[in-house]
Amino acid sequence: METRLTLTAQFISDGRALGYDGERLERYVAEQKVEYERAKKEEFERETARLEREERLRKEAQAEEKARLEREERLRREAKADEAARHEREEKARREEHERWKERDAREELKRKDELELARLKEKSAPEAGAVVGQAVEVRQKSVLDILDKNFQGMKEEDDLLAYLTHFEAVAARCKIESKEWALLLSYKLTTPLKNFMLRDSLFLSDKYEDVKTALLRHPDINADTCRKRFHRVKPRQNDFRVEDRTGQLVQNG
Repeated sequence: METRLTLTAQFISDGRALGYDGERLERYVAEQKVEYERAKKEEFERETARLEREERLRKEAQAEEKARLEREERLRREAKADEAARHEREEKARREEHERWKERDAREELKRKDELELARLKEKSAPEAGAVVGQAVEVRQKSVLDILDKNFQGMKEEDDLLAYLTHFEAVAARCKIESKEWALLLSYKLTTPLKNFMLRDSLFLSDKYEDVKTALLRHPDINADTCRKRFHRVKPRQNDFRVEDRTGQLVQNG
């Protein structure tokens, strides 16, 4: 109230200074009050707008900060989850690799045991191989064996396997022996290592001679040994060698 009176007095003083009195002074004071209220209202509105704008900006900043923190937290959780998944994959891969190594070791150990047992069996049965095969022959085809004995000699260590098999086939065919009996009869005629091989894999019981022949020729130790013997038995003639000319034809010298 005091401020309003002081303000009115100020307006009156200002009006009088301007030379106003009476109605003109009253009108001047009234106009100044209206102008003052208008300016005061505008100032209030500006201040209110400023405060609202600041509040809005503050809330927006808070929202952005909250979103940033949430985004960082989400990224942190995702990174943690990715790290956990990567660790789990690596751990799973290590476990699988460990299991593979265990299985591989188990297979190798089983293979070693089988090889050892096979070696023991072979060592034990080697002296008896000829007798076992002979007994089987005697039970199944004694008469056929008698026919073969008269026409075919047993294999010697230095004999070539392929050549021996070819000769055996020719003799067996000439003696009119059925092919299903060939494997059994052949086992009786082979060397001790070959008998052991056929005994170990029960090849002498097979009635499919071609399968037995293939197995014999493919056996690495037997085949390699045969090739070495054949190589060392062949003696080249003096100045005997062959070369290929540019056309790919063999040219023999000597």
